Amino acid sequence: MVFDANISVSVRCKRCGRFIVGDMSFFQMKNGRQVCVKCECGEVVAKVKSRDFKTFHVLIPCLICGKDHKFIYTWKSVPWEKVKMLSCPSSSYDIAFIGGQDPIKNLVAKRQKDMEELIEVLSNI
Repeated sequence: MVFDANISVSVRCKRCGRFIVGDMSFFQMKNGRQVCVKCECGEVVAKVKSRDFKTFHVLIPCLICGKDHKFIYTWKSVPWEKVKMLSCPSSSYDIAFIGGQDPIKNLVAKRQKDMEELIEVLSNI
């Protein structure tokens, strides 16, 4: 069995509003190193760490409530062919997405296109 060692996290930056896609490898977390996903504006939008190579911890600063939310997953639970939505426990609003690189990039492209179409429609009203 082939093990996919790459995951992606997509988060909207709470400082500037950009959608950020952070790609990381299982091997970047070697020796308990934390991987930080940063926006172009310098804001840290996600932190991912694995202490035991069985589970990994995802810390997301919430755009909605302002708190940091921690999610814990096993490598086996990541939907490599799909996308898992991470929600704010206070509001149930989706604040981030995690999964395989291709599904995440496709989702972000679709959301960006939908947003552009909505802006275009609203500007013509």
